[in-house]
Formats: sequence, structure tokens, C-alpha cells
Amino acid sequence: MGEVAATRSAGGRYDEVFVARMYHGVVALAAVLGLVLQVIAMLESPAYALEPAHLWWNYLGYFSVQASVLVFIVSLSLLMDSAREAGPVWRAVRAVSLIAVLLVFLFQFTVFRGLPDFTALSSTAVMADRILNYAVPVLTVTGWLIFGPRPRIGLQTIVWSLVYPAAWLIGSLIRGAATGWYPYPPFDGAANPFAAVVVNSLLLLLIWLGSGFLFLLLDARMGREPDGYLPGFGPDDGSGPDDDGVTDSRKSESGEPSAG
Repeated sequence: MGEVAATRSAGGRYDEVFVARMYHGVVALAAVLGLVLQVIAMLESPAYALEPAHLWWNYLGYFSVQASVLVFIVSLSLLMDSAREAGPVWRAVRAVSLIAVLLVFLFQFTVFRGLPDFTALSSTAVMADRILNYAVPVLTVTGWLIFGPRPRIGLQTIVWSLVYPAAWLIGSLIRGAATGWYPYPPFDGAANPFAAVVVNSLLLLLIWLGSGFLFLLLDARMGREPDGYLPGFGPDDGSGPDDDGVTDSRKSESGEPSAG
């Protein structure tokens, strides 16, 4: 039986593969723009002249910065291949980028809302903040909902994704104890009791796990992408994604990573 590529454009309609790749390119550019503006804001800071190395480490220690770096890497790979199959490492990084930016976005309206460190920013820092904490998360999650690729998230992927927040917490707490600087107040070991920091850390891991299972559920329930989510998506014969005439390796995937 001949195979029909599941991501080919329907006759007379736009090329959805091209649209998906361009979208991922826009996400990558947004992430780079936010990161560059954040660096410019850091270089403009009076404190940079006193402790440049310290500020660079602080910059790299922010959750939102690391999340945007991962988004850039993943989006760049999807720009080259919007239906990337990849292996367990790429899938775990993809899951980490999705969960991380979702939490970055949600925390702006909850635990980080109104904090002094985020209200006394320069104009450049404000622009970087808006891009990294609002635009990049919205673009990333929206792109995944529309273009996927799916299915790519399995239970093992979510379990492995926990390595990232755990490593970030351990690294932040160790460096904070040594330098006195913590990226976010809820994890400030100098300003909060040890028990409070432990509770906040466990809450972060639980929220991360819950968000991961949300993506796992959506990845399984929403079905293959990009068929059926935007006009013009689907095989050339107009059949749906479950048509017997369409053979696609992704239909047989359970969401668990394949070798390679």
C-alpha cells in the first residue's frame, strides 16, 4: 500500500508544513529577542560594572531565561523539521520547554505578581520581561496546540522531565547559600525558613508534574497533528487523519519515545 504523508497540503490550499515551520521560526526569533534584550538590560545596569561575572551567573540562573533557551533550541529544530520524530532526549527537552514556559506564564499572575524586583525595571528590562514571560510562553504553547508535533509525550517523558526542575532547585539553593543571591523570593534560603523553602520546592515539583500530565493528556486526546486543526490541513484526498488510506508512522505511536 502506498503511503500518503500526513502533513502534505490538501489540494488548492496553503502548505501547512511551510506555515508550521515559519511559526516555529517566529517563536525562535521571539525567544532570541527576549534573551538579547535581557542581556542589554543587564549591561545597562550600574551593578554590572561592579560584578559582571556575578550578574552573568544570575542571568543564567533565571528559570525564564533557561526556559527561553530551551524554546529556542526546540523551535529551531522544528523549523528544520516541523514533524520531527526524534528520540527520548529531544522529546524530554520538548516537554521541559512546554511545562517551563507554562509555569513561567502562570507565575506572573500569582506568586511573582507585584514583587519589588519585577516592578522597578528599566524600559529595556520591561520589554524583555514581557517577551520572555508572556509572549514566548503564549507563542510556544499555542504553537504546540496547533502544530504539535503529536503524539510525542509519554509517561516516561514526563518522569524524565522532572530532572530539570529538580536540578534547577538544587543548583539555585547551593549557589544561593554560597553567594546570598536567589533567583526568586519563594526559594530564598536567607529570607525564608528552611521548612518554607522545602515546601515551596516540593510545590514547584508537584505543579510541574501536574502540568506535565496535562500535556500528556492533551497529547493523547488531541490526536495527530496537524490534521483537522486548521483549514487546509490534511492529506490531498481530503480524508481525515484516521482514514484507512493514510499510513503514518505516528499513528502507531503510543507517545513513548522511540530509539534514535
